Amino acid sequence: MDRVTAANLLWILVAVPPVCTALAWIAALVVAGMTGTHPIWTLTPHNLAEAVALRDGAAAVRLVERGQDVNRPDTVRARLILDEMAILTPIEAAAGARDEAMAQLLFDLGASPDAAVWHRAFCISDADRVREVLRTHRPPGAVEDCAER
Repeated sequence: MDRVTAANLLWILVAVPPVCTALAWIAALVVAGMTGTHPIWTLTPHNLAEAVALRDGAAAVRLVERGQDVNRPDTVRARLILDEMAILTPIEAAAGARDEAMAQLLFDLGASPDAAVWHRAFCISDADRVREVLRTHRPPGAVEDCAER
């Protein structure tokens, strides 16, 4: 039997951590495949407004297809858009997330905010592209004045 030399020991010490990491990652992927959950990204939306806040267009479409109202306000957990929990409509969540594609998707899915909701969404976002999408769907009576009250 060969003696363990310093060079062999060094190779073992260098090779063991990456091999163990790879094996752990493979195990996590196998478990994820069996359970249907993602091994890293475990944050799932609870409602349509959260799906929009998370920029998950596929979940938003699925939720609307399952009957969620595209205009109904719902809770959005803290730190997804605002520092605290908030009750937002999906269009307000899209504006807060600064996601013009999500805002357009909501309008394509039938969102029709009234003037007050439109104004809040317009004022939540400081993204020009989101505001342009909102402008193209401005309801009667909605104003762009976002001055502090």
